[in-house]
Amino acid sequence: MKVIIYGFGRMGLTHFSILNALNPNIFFTVIEPNKILREILKRNINAKFYADDSNLDSPFEICIITTPPSLHLDLVKKSIHRKDKKIFVEKPFGGHSNIKNNISINHKNIYIGYVLRFNPCIQWIKSNINPKNIKSIHGEYISNTIEKKPTGWRNGKFSGVCNEMGSHIIDLILYIIEFNDFKILQSKKQSIVSDIDDVVEANIKTDQNILVSLYFNWVKKNIRKPIFKIEIELKDEKKYYIDQQQINIYKKNEFVEKVAVTDLAKTVPYYLRGIDFTNQMVDLLENQNVMASFNEAILVNKVISKILS
Repeated sequence: MKVIIYGFGRMGLTHFSILNALNPNIFFTVIEPNKILREILKRNINAKFYADDSNLDSPFEICIITTPPSLHLDLVKKSIHRKDKKIFVEKPFGGHSNIKNNISINHKNIYIGYVLRFNPCIQWIKSNINPKNIKSIHGEYISNTIEKKPTGWRNGKFSGVCNEMGSHIIDLILYIIEFNDFKILQSKKQSIVSDIDDVVEANIKTDQNILVSLYFNWVKKNIRKPIFKIEIELKDEKKYYIDQQQINIYKKNEFVEKVAVTDLAKTVPYYLRGIDFTNQMVDLLENQNVMASFNEAILVNKVISKILS
């Protein structure tokens, strides 16, 4: 199997490591324009490294794109032209700023790296809650990620808490309630450390009349490690409180049941950065049943764009 990876930073290295462990027969090609990094990697990584792809015309089984978001769309088009079979693009897909919301690309095997879809708790929610029974849903991400002003693209229009971390939460809500259209009822943003959005709040109403509230903050000083959570209220007054480790279920404010990730998680063939990341790459190699699609990523971008504007 031939796999090409564009960009070999943290995410490129993560996906390489997992795929390499899952299938030792993969032949990797890596496009990394940074000459110093490329020379270091050549001595330590079993792959072919190139500064660019100008001489690579033959199709690959899998193309993995982990570059800064501004390059995503052009690389997707290049991969399609090369006739690569599967295209995996890290989120946020291009950021909200450089993707037209009505864009259409006819390639069924483009998948976006919204890894939290693979969390066992999220999979349990997806299997056990009918979206038609949901009254409201709240999504939240809090961390102390940004302590000083970032540099490069991470302090520009393709970054910000809504694009980088909030996009995960928005995607999960899209995945759970399956909306197609929405209306922004209220939104506000603050720039505290960076020049872009560091704190974002929004209220949304979907086309199924489900109320969605969002809160993202990556400059909260008293947070030791990132916190992600989803809260769901059903029409029958049952409530679900979900994080990456457990689900707590209440009925009329009385505790009913707890479902923990340890109850749900299955053995994985390789563990790096959590079972979600391994499941994501297993899915890419095999059936791709739950990977986020291109059109879903465009809808997430549309939500982000309207919140920030």
